[in-house]
Amino acid sequence: MNRYLISVLGAVIGAATTGIWLGVDLLTPEPIGDYLLFSLMGISNVVIGWQVGRLVGKSREVSQTKATAKGMSPYSN
Repeated sequence: MNRYLISVLGAVIGAATTGIWLGVDLLTPEPIGDYLLFSLMGISNVVIGWQVGRLVGKSREVSQTKATAKGMSPYSN
């Protein structure tokens, strides 16, 4: 996929997610809904960050494995 398509897809996913959070906020009663919504947003952000961290770690491991297979130091430029 090219970068333009990935950027558009990310923007659509972000807009849809924002719309879902806004809909949940409008449907829940005022004091309880805010606590529930913010805790759900915090949990989802932690999960997303954890998955992104795992993905970045895997890509670094793959690049280091390829570098060592070629006889290069994984930390050299």
